[in-house]
Amino acid sequence: MQNKDSIINFRLNFIVINTEYMNFKLLKLNLKIAWLKFSGKIELIKTTNNFSLNNLESPKILIILPIEKELIDKSINSISKVIDYYNNKNSNFVIIVNNHLKHKLNFYNMKTHKFEVSKKNKINNSKDILDKVFYDDFDIVIDLNIHFIFEISMFIQQLKSKYKIGFVSNYSDFFYNIQLQTDRNNPSYKSLDYLLGKI
Repeated sequence: MQNKDSIINFRLNFIVINTEYMNFKLLKLNLKIAWLKFSGKIELIKTTNNFSLNNLESPKILIILPIEKELIDKSINSISKVIDYYNNKNSNFVIIVNNHLKHKLNFYNMKTHKFEVSKKNKINNSKDILDKVFYDDFDIVIDLNIHFIFEISMFIQQLKSKYKIGFVSNYSDFFYNIQLQTDRNNPSYKSLDYLLGKI
């Protein structure tokens, strides 16, 4: 009986500590966002409902793969649909992968960069990648990270692009003018597929 009580107490303590840690991370993130708003470094982006590249010749498209390993396979399928659609429009693609990607994908002649992601999902070289793409005027940026990643959203915020596509979060209004919905319990890219189907 004592062993059982000890196990229960251990689990309860673990849950409390984990909850406090998550609350601390959320508080820290909220403080970062509040400071960026106060300092004028970020502001609300006006959303757009008229997504269309029909009038653009040779659109330049940046695609950022998710850093969560379990989402990579799902995202690859959506990437192929994006590439298939826009290849006929003489598009210019830039792909940002990460070191969680174990597949040896062939992106043909597309320019690729790699985020170095730590075990805690922190990006160690976002400034280096930003230096490489900062002066590219993208027509569209697609962030395939379903969950909010502060470093990636700030990375995108500094880029020039007519359309910035990302998923809805508590902070997405500051970074994306086209926002996608998904089921958080069973995340997918169906909303992106639907958006592309509307073009």
